[in-house]
Amino acid sequence: MGFYWIWLGVAAIFAIIEFCTITFFGLWMAIAALVPAIISYLFPHLSVVLQLLTWAISSLICAFIWVKWIRSKPVEYIDSSLLGAEGILADALQPGKMGILLLSRPIQGKQEWSCFSDDILDRQTRVIVTDVTDSSRVKVEASSLTKEGTK
Repeated sequence: MGFYWIWLGVAAIFAIIEFCTITFFGLWMAIAALVPAIISYLFPHLSVVLQLLTWAISSLICAFIWVKWIRSKPVEYIDSSLLGAEGILADALQPGKMGILLLSRPIQGKQEWSCFSDDILDRQTRVIVTDVTDSSRVKVEASSLTKEGTK
Protein backbone atom coordinates (compact mmCIF):
# COMPACT_ATOMS: atom_id res chain seq x y z
CA MET A 1 0.00 0.00 0.00
CA GLY A 2 1.40 3.38 -0.99
CA PHE A 3 1.49 6.02 1.68
CA TYR A 4 2.11 8.84 -0.78
CA TRP A 5 -1.29 10.38 -0.02
CA ILE A 6 -0.35 10.67 3.63
CA TRP A 7 2.97 12.32 2.74
CA LEU A 8 1.16 14.74 0.41
CA GLY A 9 -1.15 15.55 3.32
CA VAL A 10 1.86 16.17 5.59
CA ALA A 11 3.35 18.44 2.92
CA ALA A 12 0.04 20.31 2.64
CA ILE A 13 -0.14 20.77 6.42
CA PHE A 14 3.37 22.22 6.50
CA ALA A 15 2.49 24.47 3.54
CA ILE A 16 -0.55 25.76 5.44
CA ILE A 17 1.64 26.36 8.50
CA GLU A 18 4.00 28.31 6.25
CA PHE A 19 1.18 30.47 4.92
CA CYS A 20 0.15 31.30 8.49
CA THR A 21 3.61 31.96 9.94
CA ILE A 22 5.80 33.14 7.01
CA THR A 23 8.96 31.80 8.69
CA PHE A 24 10.06 29.63 5.72
CA PHE A 25 10.48 26.68 8.11
CA GLY A 26 7.15 25.19 7.05
CA LEU A 27 8.11 25.55 3.40
CA TRP A 28 11.28 23.50 3.85
CA MET A 29 9.46 20.83 5.85
CA ALA A 30 6.78 20.67 3.14
CA ILE A 31 9.51 20.14 0.55
CA ALA A 32 11.05 17.48 2.78
CA ALA A 33 7.67 15.67 3.00
CA LEU A 34 7.44 15.58 -0.79
CA VAL A 35 10.56 13.39 -0.97
CA PRO A 36 9.00 10.35 0.78
CA ALA A 37 5.75 11.04 -1.12
CA ILE A 38 7.57 10.62 -4.42
CA ILE A 39 9.55 7.62 -3.19
CA SER A 40 6.45 5.87 -1.78
CA TYR A 41 4.61 6.53 -5.06
CA LEU A 42 7.47 4.98 -7.07
CA PHE A 43 7.99 2.11 -4.59
CA PRO A 44 4.57 1.39 -3.00
CA HIS A 45 5.82 -1.57 -0.95
CA LEU A 46 8.52 0.44 0.83
CA SER A 47 8.25 0.03 4.60
CA VAL A 48 6.93 2.81 6.78
CA VAL A 49 10.20 2.85 8.73
CA LEU A 50 12.18 3.58 5.55
CA GLN A 51 9.69 6.28 4.58
CA LEU A 52 10.05 7.91 8.00
CA LEU A 53 13.83 7.63 7.72
CA THR A 54 13.69 9.24 4.28
CA TRP A 55 11.60 12.08 5.66
CA ALA A 56 13.93 12.57 8.61
CA ILE A 57 16.99 12.72 6.37
CA SER A 58 15.32 15.03 3.85
CA SER A 59 14.14 17.24 6.74
CA LEU A 60 17.69 17.51 8.05
CA ILE A 61 19.01 18.33 4.59
CA CYS A 62 16.30 20.94 4.05
CA ALA A 63 16.91 22.45 7.50
CA PHE A 64 20.63 22.64 6.77
CA ILE A 65 19.97 24.37 3.43
CA TRP A 66 17.52 26.75 5.12
CA VAL A 67 20.03 27.72 7.83
CA LYS A 68 22.79 28.25 5.25
CA TRP A 69 20.49 30.35 3.08
CA ILE A 70 19.13 32.47 5.94
CA ARG A 71 22.61 33.20 7.32
CA SER A 72 24.27 33.99 4.02
CA LYS A 73 24.99 37.65 3.42
CA PRO A 74 24.31 38.76 -0.11
CA VAL A 75 27.47 40.89 -0.29
CA GLU A 76 26.87 41.99 -3.86
CA TYR A 77 23.41 43.20 -2.93
CA ILE A 78 24.70 45.13 0.07
CA ASP A 79 27.46 46.73 -1.98
CA SER A 80 25.17 47.77 -4.81
CA SER A 81 22.55 49.07 -2.39
CA LEU A 82 25.02 51.10 -0.34
CA LEU A 83 26.92 52.69 -3.20
CA GLY A 84 25.46 56.12 -3.80
CA ALA A 85 23.35 56.07 -0.64
CA GLU A 86 23.08 59.40 1.15
CA GLY A 87 23.11 60.01 4.84
CA ILE A 88 24.28 62.29 7.63
CA LEU A 89 27.32 61.92 9.87
CA ALA A 90 26.50 61.36 13.53
CA ASP A 91 29.87 62.82 14.62
CA ALA A 92 32.70 64.81 13.05
CA LEU A 93 34.96 62.63 10.93
CA GLN A 94 38.74 62.88 10.73
CA PRO A 95 40.90 61.10 8.11
CA GLY A 96 41.96 57.67 9.39
CA LYS A 97 39.25 57.62 12.09
CA MET A 98 35.96 55.75 12.09
CA GLY A 99 32.60 57.44 12.41
CA ILE A 100 28.91 56.61 12.20
CA LEU A 101 26.84 57.21 9.08
CA LEU A 102 23.09 57.57 9.57
CA LEU A 103 21.27 56.63 6.38
CA SER A 104 18.00 58.25 5.46
CA ARG A 105 16.62 54.82 4.50
CA PRO A 106 17.77 51.52 6.03
CA ILE A 107 19.71 49.05 3.89
CA GLN A 108 19.59 45.39 4.93
CA GLY A 109 17.75 46.49 8.07
CA LYS A 110 20.59 48.75 9.22
CA GLN A 111 20.39 52.51 9.36
CA GLU A 112 23.76 53.04 11.10
CA TRP A 113 26.98 52.08 9.32
CA SER A 114 30.63 52.48 10.31
CA CYS A 115 32.27 54.92 7.96
CA PHE A 116 35.56 56.65 7.17
CA SER A 117 36.68 59.43 4.87
CA ASP A 118 39.84 60.91 3.39
CA ASP A 119 38.54 64.41 4.18
CA ILE A 120 37.70 66.25 7.39
CA LEU A 121 33.92 66.32 7.68
CA ASP A 122 31.83 68.08 10.30
CA ARG A 123 29.04 66.57 12.37
CA GLN A 124 25.72 66.35 10.50
CA THR A 125 27.38 66.77 7.12
CA ARG A 126 25.35 65.26 4.32
CA VAL A 127 27.53 62.59 2.73
CA ILE A 128 27.35 59.99 -0.02
CA VAL A 129 28.76 56.44 0.09
CA THR A 130 31.54 55.96 -2.48
CA ASP A 131 32.97 52.55 -1.51
CA VAL A 132 32.25 49.52 0.67
CA THR A 133 35.10 47.57 2.29
CA ASP A 134 35.12 43.84 3.09
CA SER A 135 34.07 44.37 6.70
CA SER A 136 30.96 46.42 5.79
CA ARG A 137 32.65 49.73 6.53
CA VAL A 138 31.77 52.43 4.06
CA LYS A 139 33.85 55.22 2.61
CA VAL A 140 32.01 58.52 2.39
CA GLU A 141 32.57 61.94 0.94
CA ALA A 142 30.61 65.13 1.18
CA SER A 143 27.61 65.10 -1.13
CA SER A 144 27.40 67.52 -4.04
CA LEU A 145 24.78 69.58 -2.19
CA THR A 146 27.18 70.12 0.70
CA LYS A 147 30.05 70.99 -1.65
CA GLU A 148 27.91 73.53 -3.54
CA GLY A 149 26.82 75.15 -0.29
CA THR A 150 30.43 75.79 0.78
CA LYS A 151 31.49 77.45 -2.49
